[in-house]
Amino acid sequence: MAEELLESAVRRDNVIRLIFFTLCSDNQEYRLQRNFLEQWVDKHFIAPRPLVSLVAQKPLAGELVLEVHSLEKTADEAVVIEEQETAWGRYLRIKAAGYLEIVAGGLCADELDLPICEQSEQAFCKAEEILKEEEMNFGDIVRQWNYLERITDMIHGNQCYQDFNDVRSRYYASSEWLYGYPAATGIGTQYGGVQIDFNAVKGNIDIVPLDNDWQRAAHDYSDNVLISHRTDSEKETPKFERGKLLTDQSLEMIYISGTAAIRGEESIMDRNVLLQTEITLENIQHLIGLEEGKKNLPKHSGKLELLRVYLKNETDVHVVKKDLDKLCPDVPIAYLYADVCREELLVEIEGIAYL
Repeated sequence: MAEELLESAVRRDNVIRLIFFTLCSDNQEYRLQRNFLEQWVDKHFIAPRPLVSLVAQKPLAGELVLEVHSLEKTADEAVVIEEQETAWGRYLRIKAAGYLEIVAGGLCADELDLPICEQSEQAFCKAEEILKEEEMNFGDIVRQWNYLERITDMIHGNQCYQDFNDVRSRYYASSEWLYGYPAATGIGTQYGGVQIDFNAVKGNIDIVPLDNDWQRAAHDYSDNVLISHRTDSEKETPKFERGKLLTDQSLEMIYISGTAAIRGEESIMDRNVLLQTEITLENIQHLIGLEEGKKNLPKHSGKLELLRVYLKNETDVHVVKKDLDKLCPDVPIAYLYADVCREELLVEIEGIAYL
């Protein structure tokens, strides 16, 4: 099954990233599966080879999920994709007239059994060095995915997600944020430690951070919703925007951050997964200008192109899928078993929309 999915990706043009979602029994199996994927890509793709990310989240609608990111080229556009090997990891450089994009993935600690703080430090250090190679900084990242093993566990008084946020804030502090923080997802995995994927851009492109007036900006959360019992350090907020709009001459795209049933900064406490799913989708629709009854709709509103649905409870997939099949009948959706960053939240959704 895995090789069939990978062979289908080989037949596509300009593949830049492969994200494989699968069940792992422990970190040893995770390492074995990741090594297999990297070796398979080395053998079957010619340079520039796509980046490989393995995410230890059990697919809930099928045995395996492979998400393929590829680059669409237009006839009148000269685009060059270059593969770069560094001591900190492999990444892709995408160049066009007046435009540069860096695509990095699978950035993780050398050892997956280290504390979350140390793993996060190593992953962000690798990201920082790659950005420096291209005379970029964290402020150039437009989309970031943060995969965290045991995201809601409490260790030495801190939630693992809070430990990650504290490290992220330290690394982000040295950058200017002219276009807001990245669109981002912070989601739990069964294994795999801390892993970071990101896209960074600069040049001839308009970048607009998207806010949602139904939700308080995550980077402005109060201490009331940050989970830590430690007194030796200040709690840092999650540094991301609700979405990011990228516009050039040929494309208007929205990266939709991981979104949950939160209004203001408080979770919807009703543990009804359908209610949480529909509130989450309403939040996304409001963000991109699609919700019914909204006055003064923007001239262009977003069309959902792709969604990932993360579910805390495996058994919820049937009712959630049935609901979303009705609400989003033409949208490809991956359903994944994953822990969400707050105990009371049962579902998180991220995606991409085009204008």
